Amino acid sequence: MESFRATSIHLFKTHLSNIHSRTPFFLKLYLLILVMTGAPTLALAGEYPGWYAGFRAGYSSNEKSCMDDRISCDKTDTGYGIFTGYDFTPRYGVELSWNDIGDSKAQYQVLNLDGKLQEIDVSLKVSQPLNERVLFYGKIGAAYWDGEVTGGPWTESDSGVRPLVGVGVEFPFASQWSARVEYQYIDKVGNRAMGHANPNFLGLSLIWHFSTPSPPPLPTPELSPEPKPELQIVAVKEPEPQFIEQRITVDEQLGGPLFEFNKAEIRNTVAIDQVLKILIDNPGLQVSITGHTDSRGKADYNQRLSEKRAAVVADYLHKNGVDSQRIKTSGVGASEPVADNQTDVGRAKNRRVEFVISDTKTNP
Repeated sequence: MESFRATSIHLFKTHLSNIHSRTPFFLKLYLLILVMTGAPTLALAGEYPGWYAGFRAGYSSNEKSCMDDRISCDKTDTGYGIFTGYDFTPRYGVELSWNDIGDSKAQYQVLNLDGKLQEIDVSLKVSQPLNERVLFYGKIGAAYWDGEVTGGPWTESDSGVRPLVGVGVEFPFASQWSARVEYQYIDKVGNRAMGHANPNFLGLSLIWHFSTPSPPPLPTPELSPEPKPELQIVAVKEPEPQFIEQRITVDEQLGGPLFEFNKAEIRNTVAIDQVLKILIDNPGLQVSITGHTDSRGKADYNQRLSEKRAAVVADYLHKNGVDSQRIKTSGVGASEPVADNQTDVGRAKNRRVEFVISDTKTNP
């Protein structure tokens, strides 16, 4: 019995020590440099501040997890997990996750071993845009791990806290949805009695963001000052205030996305509310609303969509106190682009609504 136990413990140590292969040194060094550097963050189209949650699944490779005298060895498995996080700024955030790293199985002449490993981790996430649609991130933190190996009539288990690093890329693909491809490494799981392991995980994540980006406030157009009447001996009629026509363009970059893709329901009203305030504060002004689209889609469809979007914005102004007699609407489809429709940035500029605010007395 003592001989059987000694052999089992020896196999257990060797099995756990090789659950996962070690991460290359230069990959870990590159991640640490990323986290410690303070390069400025560029604005990323589609970035989401605040809370998010997601699910991940992926591939765990347990290289060298079996001894040379094995009969059979299963060195691969599917890992999965759930996570939530909060982005304080476009660059910095924190993340909490639970992960099942996966199982590792081996068959020997004396007994069969089955290893299981789970962990809960918390980490600081640092992000850096690579381009308009792809965000690169790295994270560093601590993982509470719980490992168990069973073989024959006995079970051994242990747990502890070890450092964790990770790296990945994230990209949005729909409203409030994004995806990740990510790699995660936990350093030196185990203890002297059990041996040590370095769990690695490579997977794909699906993420739901609870909030949408806050568009920048629309600058309020400056009204020309009221001219002072000239003092003369002969009484004259006091000149009336003159209003210089103001043109305001709200596109996806300036005012944030007003509409869902291919829809005419208003998504946010931050930019429209700036125009609404001008009209409420100045009842003598009127507004012309023109809807524009990018070049994707057929011309007649884009024309109808631009007209419908302009009408929806006009209805919002009317419901919030602006007389419908002061509002005019039109749509021009994709016929008046202001940027290149072959790029994401250009199409974002072309998906816009233009407001022309003028004096009702000069424009009956």
